[in-house]
Amino acid sequence: MKNLVVLKKFQIMVVLVVAGLIIGSCNNPKKTMQLAKVYVANEDGGSISVINLQDSTKNTEISISDSSGMMFMAHNVQVAPDGKSVWVTAIPMDSTATNQLIVIDPNTNSIKKRIELGKDLHLAHVVLDNKSEYAYATANETNQIFQVDAKTYKITQKFELGKGYLPHGFRHQNGKLYVANMDAKSMSIITISDGTITDIPLGGVAVQVATTQDEKFIFASLYDTKEVVKYDIKNAQITRIKLPNDAQGPIQLYATPDSKLLYVADQGETMGRPVSNKVFVIDITSNKVIKTITVGNKAHGVVISKDGKTVYVTNSGDNTVSVIEVATQKVINTIAVGKKPNGISYLSETGGME
Repeated sequence: MKNLVVLKKFQIMVVLVVAGLIIGSCNNPKKTMQLAKVYVANEDGGSISVINLQDSTKNTEISISDSSGMMFMAHNVQVAPDGKSVWVTAIPMDSTATNQLIVIDPNTNSIKKRIELGKDLHLAHVVLDNKSEYAYATANETNQIFQVDAKTYKITQKFELGKGYLPHGFRHQNGKLYVANMDAKSMSIITISDGTITDIPLGGVAVQVATTQDEKFIFASLYDTKEVVKYDIKNAQITRIKLPNDAQGPIQLYATPDSKLLYVADQGETMGRPVSNKVFVIDITSNKVIKTITVGNKAHGVVISKDGKTVYVTNSGDNTVSVIEVATQKVINTIAVGKKPNGISYLSETGGME
């Protein structure tokens, strides 16, 4: 009888220990990172690199060539905010072929749809609305913005900017598109519901924009003047932020989730300038550059993790991605990717970053 009591106590202890292990594994913070990935558009490589953030040595390369073997340049990539799809702007190497939006399934990392938008467009960037209902793509050569239904993959609307705009990077926020125009040296604000377009002169070659999650500001990079413009949405006011003297030309930029810092990739190379390997950190409140971080050559694309702890920068000249730790403002890892990495986007278990 005594042995039976001891046995029952032992069984109860085993059950409690197993239950504790199960609960502990559910509360393990590493679990929330199991699906964390970074997608990189390799322009000259004609592919998308998928970086596994749990082990950056175990990465995937997705070719975006079609069944005939035609190569497409992957200029930009964007994870949908709901995390259920990844969108790529694809420009064919054959100039007579059609520009495409390519949709990737993040669960299988395989192409599930090719959406033909037209010829001679030179598709630049792609974004989605916050509900992941529509995707938008800038057509650089035709001065248009395409709206595509994210479920039916049909073109539902086109926004015409007019001749001489050369739209490039853009972002969506609160039912509006904020578009950086290179030739017009302006930012177009498109109200999606009624198609109204307001043009904001910026006085420089606008390459890309960034939004803050507190929905107060829009930032635009001006390549030729080596500036970042801060646009106050509520007051429609512009503040110009001069970059350091050694800046060679900013491209992409991204704000931390707490809306306190802005990271600016300084590329250089065009307009007869040398290649840059710098990322500038701007304090959004003071409008000042507070840190310069050395990364790889031709720093181009930038995105920040959902928790705001790490920054990922594509180095087009080195075929790498630099990983910056926000707490220390230092590069903590350099990851090899495909040829001429350009756009970059982040995916976590709870979705993508808009």
